[in-house]
Amino acid sequence: RIALVSALRGTIGLLYVGLMADAKKIKTSGHKVRSNDLTGDRSNDYHWIKRTAARSHLRAAGFKDEDFSKPLVTVVCPFSNALPCNNHFRVLADLIVDEVEKKGGKPFVCGTPVVSDGETMGSYGMRYSLISRDWIADCVEIMHEAYSADAVISLGGCDKTVPGVLMPIARLNAVRS
Repeated sequence: RIALVSALRGTIGLLYVGLMADAKKIKTSGHKVRSNDLTGDRSNDYHWIKRTAARSHLRAAGFKDEDFSKPLVTVVCPFSNALPCNNHFRVLADLIVDEVEKKGGKPFVCGTPVVSDGETMGSYGMRYSLISRDWIADCVEIMHEAYSADAVISLGGCDKTVPGVLMPIARLNAVRS
């Protein structure tokens, strides 16, 4: 399921991991398996009413009524305009968001911190470079799990972001066939 895709001016690693579903937790049809926990399940009046406040917040962020029946997709974007290997990821994330929407999903972008060894080497900032991998992984896991997303698409382009976006996929045993 991991494929390298050529995009824009260079080759970047686009990591697509399919459904991150725990079918025992919520029984639904299609690809919306986990995200009913966030948005509510229309087939269960109690659960639908219980998640009204969450839906109102999502509506304030731009969700429409039809979006609540779509699978949620985490789009991981470790962006910084201070690094050459990640400074194009905002544009790529926007393209991915458009494609996910065309395919019937509802994407949300998860930003992460990005620290460069090359730029911080020999400075006080170097103290944060190595640990940034774990912070990236934690940010992805927190966002993906908190929003009960059904799938994740991660961008990674340097020695910190590639392992940082892959670690939560392994930690969550998120690769499903």
